[in-house]
Amino acid sequence: MAFNNMTVRAKLTIAFGGLALLIFLVSGFAVKALGDVDAQFGNYVSGINARTKLAAEVRTAVDSRAIAARNLVIVTKPEDIAMENAAVIKAHEEVTSKLAELKELAQAPGVSAETRRQSSEMERIEQAYAPVTLGVVELALKGNREEASARIANECRPLLAALVKAANDYAQFSKTRSAKMIEEAEASYLAQRT
Repeated sequence: MAFNNMTVRAKLTIAFGGLALLIFLVSGFAVKALGDVDAQFGNYVSGINARTKLAAEVRTAVDSRAIAARNLVIVTKPEDIAMENAAVIKAHEEVTSKLAELKELAQAPGVSAETRRQSSEMERIEQAYAPVTLGVVELALKGNREEASARIANECRPLLAALVKAANDYAQFSKTRSAKMIEEAEASYLAQRT
């Protein structure tokens, strides 16, 4: 049956059916695009953003522990010693737990080899730095302030500088990677919009 020989009702039914199919297809593409955007956002939030936040928390806890350990060598009042010792213990526990979380996130599927390497580097330096810092704390608690001070200058400072550098390198890498992910998302949006 030719289109010209059809009734107006049949022609309208075919036209509206075609429009309905077209709307269904466009809606399907839109839902898929929304799903893709949601997945990208989820990957960003639970991926690079979460790792960057944890690395910053590790850096803050490392700084807090270093400051408290130094203060422990300086203070002389028993209540100040107790307060700084508690601060060292709390910060050390925080460093340990945050590094463990960061290591777990870095092992997730889809994480780059460079991210894993930098995460491992921070952990490696922390494993060398933590015993030295805790040794300084122990010396300070025993009253060996001069030896503790010398150990801070000779052993802690270089390791702390290396740990800070590793954390800063990780932060810079994450910032660069984050900017690249944003560019990719914008390019994907433009392609899908078109």
